Amino acid sequence: MKLPKEIKTHCPFCRKHTLQKLVVVKKRERGVLSGGQRRFLRVMKGYRGFPRPKAEVVKQTKRIDIRLKCPDCNKMHTKRRTFRTKKFEIKR
Repeated sequence: MKLPKEIKTHCPFCRKHTLQKLVVVKKRERGVLSGGQRRFLRVMKGYRGFPRPKAEVVKQTKRIDIRLKCPDCNKMHTKRRTFRTKKFEIKR
């Protein structure tokens, strides 16, 4: 899938339409202090196996997180929904 490098759209922080840059964001590390992660680590500790059942269907594609960066206020926001695709390219 190909998308343009810049898109003119509304910035919710500046409250005006600007030519915004597309940025693909990588997945960040899981927070160790979140409640679900603490519970998961407690269950994983010791001699037990994995606490959840194995997924039967393995997904072939990753979900791409696209954000728009405003040149005026330098803030990023997600306006476009995420989607699955094998190949992703930002047109120059």
